[in-house]
Amino acid sequence: MPIPHPVNFRDVHGRGLLVRTWVNSVGPFTFAIDTGAGAILLSQQLASEANVAIKRDRGSSISGLSGISASVHEASISRLAIGDNENVLPGKGLVIVSSGLPSGVDGVLDPTEAFAPLGYVIDIPRAEISAFEPRDAPVRLNAPPVDGAVVQWLREGRSRRPFVRLDSGERALLDTGSSLGFAIRNRNSTSRDQADYVIRDVGGGSVSARRVSPTTISIGSLTLRKIPTDVVSGAEADAPLLLGLSALRPFRLRFDPLHYLIEIGPNKTRRRS
Repeated sequence: MPIPHPVNFRDVHGRGLLVRTWVNSVGPFTFAIDTGAGAILLSQQLASEANVAIKRDRGSSISGLSGISASVHEASISRLAIGDNENVLPGKGLVIVSSGLPSGVDGVLDPTEAFAPLGYVIDIPRAEISAFEPRDAPVRLNAPPVDGAVVQWLREGRSRRPFVRLDSGERALLDTGSSLGFAIRNRNSTSRDQADYVIRDVGGGSVSARRVSPTTISIGSLTLRKIPTDVVSGAEADAPLLLGLSALRPFRLRFDPLHYLIEIGPNKTRRRS
């Protein structure tokens, strides 16, 4: 299977990690790289311009942190490329046409869905996304990066979204599509008083967040100190803990969907011997 070449993205405040994308050889469109999406999301306008086929019998809904749902339709695309129109990604995965996308983006690229069955690397300090063949170059539990860790890629139900186990025993979603840091739900109130900002989600709802004192957490052998931390109000009761972009920005993340392992480390290629 051909390996797509590495592509640079733009880290744009308030919009996320943005990459130029072609759908059915039409583009370029602006997509946000979102490991927490669970699907490739397309705006209705993009779907029309790129002649995307809608599965009329596959109407469903999608919701974000707020729990509010938006009506969506499953779709199919014949070709997906990033960086340039010739850099075709192997996977189509779950594709959804939605009216609830944030302003300033035409779509959302979940790399787990778009690169499957390949693994992928999101090197945030270098602003680069790349692919690898996990059968030839697997992530290994016994070969963590220097000053980093390799941890189990946990799943919930049939979703392939990447969760990890914290030292507290709780699960956290690695979510490059969120502008939050370490996000925890306000369990005492849904009040939005003293909120620093309001965040709209893909379901059309919104939550509010308040930045609090930085937190130290551990993921496997990796201790993250002074992590930007947000208390979220208005989230649904079973909303997961998040490690969003504000927490992940210093790291290079390598996702192996074959062995369900994730490598988290600084932007270095050295490994422990």
